[in-house]
Amino acid sequence: MKLYHYAPKENTALKDGLLSVSKIPARLKVYAKRAGTENPKEIMSWLEKTFVGRSRAVSCLTEPIKWQGNDVVLKKIVDGSTLFSFELDDLIKDNLVEVIYLKKCSDADGYNEKFEKITVREIDCSALDWGKVNTSKGLLYGVIRHYLIVLKNGYIPPKYLKKE
Repeated sequence: MKLYHYAPKENTALKDGLLSVSKIPARLKVYAKRAGTENPKEIMSWLEKTFVGRSRAVSCLTEPIKWQGNDVVLKKIVDGSTLFSFELDDLIKDNLVEVIYLKKCSDADGYNEKFEKITVREIDCSALDWGKVNTSKGLLYGVIRHYLIVLKNGYIPPKYLKKE
């Protein structure tokens, strides 16, 4: 099963792999507001309270973003990122995956997130509704079905990655 991840344009994924926030402490700032702290250790603790392994997870989609002219932030993500794909089956076969979570939804700006632990067979590859995204109302990935792959070592090694 092919999954997709958007990384910043300037990245070292093909050299170092796709890294979770546990491997890139500077990225923890994304969660500071929701965690209620700027302290990296406290943010990591907050992540782990949402579900065990979240700090070692890589977020992914079942399809590339399909910008439909509805939200400029989606276009910024597409234009300002490098899209990588990987075969989840290969990661599982090589025993790199600990568990998979579906982010079912969240309120505006990512508050009140709801996650569900799932099996690989439960991953839904039907088309995503990119028209629901409205960042002016704080609705981005909270309204788009996506998955968090908890990795035993906190990253996807480069040999599994394909630059799209």
